[in-house]
Amino acid sequence: MLYDDSVILLYAKAPVEGRVNTRLITDIGVQAATKLQYDLIHDRLSMLTDTSLCDVRLMCAPDQQDEVFLQCGKQYPITLVDQEGDDLGERMFNGVAAALQQYKYCIVIGTDAPALGVLDIRQAIDVLHSKAKVVIVPAEDGGYVLIAMRQAYKFIFEDISWGSADVMSQTRNRLNDNNVAFKELAACWDVDKLEDYQRYLALIKNNSYSATCE
Repeated sequence: MLYDDSVILLYAKAPVEGRVNTRLITDIGVQAATKLQYDLIHDRLSMLTDTSLCDVRLMCAPDQQDEVFLQCGKQYPITLVDQEGDDLGERMFNGVAAALQQYKYCIVIGTDAPALGVLDIRQAIDVLHSKAKVVIVPAEDGGYVLIAMRQAYKFIFEDISWGSADVMSQTRNRLNDNNVAFKELAACWDVDKLEDYQRYLALIKNNSYSATCE
């Protein structure tokens, strides 16, 4: 591993029909929305494990007993972990806090940003190693697609309007209010609306996922 002191937490929902990519179902149908989730899980795991950046934990919702997750555990050199908590913020905090008991640095990503490439993740790790206490890759829609830290700051994850366009600004304000040094990298897009899905289809049609968000 290139970074033995770091771990990536990949947060993923099991590809269950009607429960994933729900905002897209009206436009592309439930089967396509479910397949999208399945494909994105495997794409992210392939990218992360092929590059051997650092250890990878697949953070599973509702739990790791889903057939797809069990298959991933056999197919890739990863650790399966149940997500624990009542909302996304609590689940992320609990995952980070547990990971930082074993590793010095922790990087959190989701499955819905296919343009987030190896170079982006490596840059985030390098910045975290060098100076910043927190590193964030903002999403174009106002959220973020990556957050990395060396300490589990609970205030980053509490009372955030998850799923809204205010996530990044709220997180930024929390970090500033608590005098935590952080670095924002280039923004990246994620798959949320029909236009994003079409962008994703164009990406895979070109037979290469972007090496960077730009």
